[in-house]
Amino acid sequence: MELDRYLSRIGYEGSREPTLETVRAMHRAHFYTVPFENLDISMGRRIEVDEAVNFNKIVNERRGGFCLELTGTFARALREMGFRVDVLGARVLQPDGSLSYPHSHMALLVHLEEPWIVDVGFGGRVAAPLRLNDTAVQEAEGRRHVVANDGDHWLVTVSEPGGDKGTYVFTLQPREFHEFYEVCTWLQTSPDSRFTQGPVVSLATETGRRTLAGGRLIVTEGESRSVEDLADEAAQRSVLQEHFGIVI
Repeated sequence: MELDRYLSRIGYEGSREPTLETVRAMHRAHFYTVPFENLDISMGRRIEVDEAVNFNKIVNERRGGFCLELTGTFARALREMGFRVDVLGARVLQPDGSLSYPHSHMALLVHLEEPWIVDVGFGGRVAAPLRLNDTAVQEAEGRRHVVANDGDHWLVTVSEPGGDKGTYVFTLQPREFHEFYEVCTWLQTSPDSRFTQGPVVSLATETGRRTLAGGRLIVTEGESRSVEDLADEAAQRSVLQEHFGIVI
């Protein structure tokens, strides 16, 4: 990995020592800089779990991605800096109470003096590294995070400004990147995947979130929410560039 270029992309200029302070600052930089998005699917471009492909997309094209791309690239950067990182497979809790396809979400376990969950890909919701063994509410960047344990299974729940909430379930079994190849295909091709339901781009702000979905720009500021209908594709492209830094 060209680490200098990746760190420049996420807007990080701090220490590269493998410490909690470093990973916290990197996570925050990514949180406000790199959007969560699935635009390639609607454009007929295949998404890969591949270091060079993901780096080119995120860094050279200044795009975002979904969890397998974003978190995978973040894991490689941390390893390059000397962190001990396990890649974990997770399943997202659906509104009907079911769980998504196995390994359809990726999170990281970073081993420092204690283990930390690091996740830059859960819809861009997780705002900071989370203590694995702390069941109290962990607040960061105006978000509330709860880590819970049920035997061999762990759960992370995130609550955002405006009431949006998400939960995923995982074990601590380390995974290899090739174990996500099959689910990566499923996520971008199956009619049951949430990513094939239409393009979505989302990026956190200090007071909420901006999301482009369904031809609308949705802006959350604290407890308020505004929706702007975008007239055509040109308007959507303008919003992509202005609010998310993406040029298609």
